[in-house]
Amino acid sequence: MRYGLRGAAAQWLTVAMLVLVLVTLARLHPEWFANPETRYPEEPPRIGRYDAIDGDSFRLGKREIRLHGIDAPEYRQTCTTADGAAVPCGKMARDALTRLARNGEVRCALVEYDRYRREVSECTAGSTNLNREMVRQGWAVAYTKHLGTDPYNIAGAEAEAKAAKRGIWAMRFDRPDVWRNRNRNLQGNMGGAPGDEIKDE
Repeated sequence: MRYGLRGAAAQWLTVAMLVLVLVTLARLHPEWFANPETRYPEEPPRIGRYDAIDGDSFRLGKREIRLHGIDAPEYRQTCTTADGAAVPCGKMARDALTRLARNGEVRCALVEYDRYRREVSECTAGSTNLNREMVRQGWAVAYTKHLGTDPYNIAGAEAEAKAAKRGIWAMRFDRPDVWRNRNRNLQGNMGGAPGDEIKDE
């Protein structure tokens, strides 16, 4: 009987230790346990120094942020004007995001982590919603497969920009996911520099 009690106590101790380990890991690495559709409204907004990467991602302090629900031309992507000239629309999109970021303190609320552990977020600069405004100004498109319920009507912002021929809608362009897929294949065939890979968005 005494041995049975000791055995049961040992089992409960093992279970308790496993639970403690899982709780500790969840606190240290929440992205390991996050469901892709999970939102984190209880977390404080991310605030910090803004450094542009391209038209839909940037660094905020030490964090890499990806704007949720939108897709901007990649930094190296070009678009074609009506007279056939190639223009660096990826760089233009990044510059547009940088201008918007000057509207006030940049604050981001986490939506989810992507496969690269970037913080996919809804961001504002002052009272400006960066996600929606980049699309409304025509420097990004609605990323419909990741848009979810679209609380900021980003799809409507795209329709408005397209009708007004703003930004990239004044040119011929490949949607960013199409450009990435084609150029990733080209890069794979030719070889690329380490750390220069084209990330999925």
